[in-house]
Amino acid sequence: MSSEEPLTPLTLATDSRIPVPAAADATTADYDRYFHIVRHAPDLMSWTCGVLRLQAAVLDDLPHTGLDDSQRAAVLTGLLHTSHAALAAWLRPEPGSVPADGPAHGSDDALRRWKLGHQLFHLLLTTMNSTLDDTMAAVGAAQWRSVRHGLERLRTLYDAATAAMAYASDFPASVYASDVRPTMEPPFAAPGFSGTLNQEHRVMTERMHALRAALGKLPAPPSLLAEIRTEEALLRAAQRRNRQAHAAICERCVPDGTSLLLRHTTRRRSGRAACE
Repeated sequence: MSSEEPLTPLTLATDSRIPVPAAADATTADYDRYFHIVRHAPDLMSWTCGVLRLQAAVLDDLPHTGLDDSQRAAVLTGLLHTSHAALAAWLRPEPGSVPADGPAHGSDDALRRWKLGHQLFHLLLTTMNSTLDDTMAAVGAAQWRSVRHGLERLRTLYDAATAAMAYASDFPASVYASDVRPTMEPPFAAPGFSGTLNQEHRVMTERMHALRAALGKLPAPPSLLAEIRTEEALLRAAQRRNRQAHAAICERCVPDGTSLLLRHTTRRRSGRAACE
């Protein structure tokens, strides 16, 4: 090397330390990993076994929660629908064929319930997504009674999902702040961990919008159309209850309203501004 060749500059950190690798933002995979959700192509036997295991765990824990009777009934109704869906899948034709104690306050118990409740929430959402597909198909085939039954089932599943949220967060807000929320932050989870990474909920929201559009104009007989509109209104009421319940949980557990995703986004913007 010639002594006249320019020397390549050495880049050093402003804090005079070795740089730490930047952590990547949270992804759906991080979300699934945290709540112990594994995605692959299970056969029906594996799926059914998973449903039964989760149901057994929730039923074992449910008597020890602070949920009221209506919330417990909603959780049980949701479990009933998931059981029915699993059993019905066994009867589905092959492709191509013709068609007591007080609530647990310990940090370990709270974290387990938080994750178990979210698994139940995902199971209910999965059942809702399949029900949405069936209801959309019924709309396309002009099977109006099936449309009404589908809307009724979606409403009960929505109420069950609302109760599942109450179940998942059935511990003091102080325990959430000190023992649960930190597990969703670095170094235990990638920065920006958020419920928006919930894949089942994203699919459900998209399918619900599609169903609402499909229900806009139906050529159903007047008497059946009135029944469908009634179920539609009841479903919207269940959706409002769900949003209100979620907002109440957020207000109780995170009173300042700053989500982990918002905090991470704010920090990242501040970091960029400093560099600029």
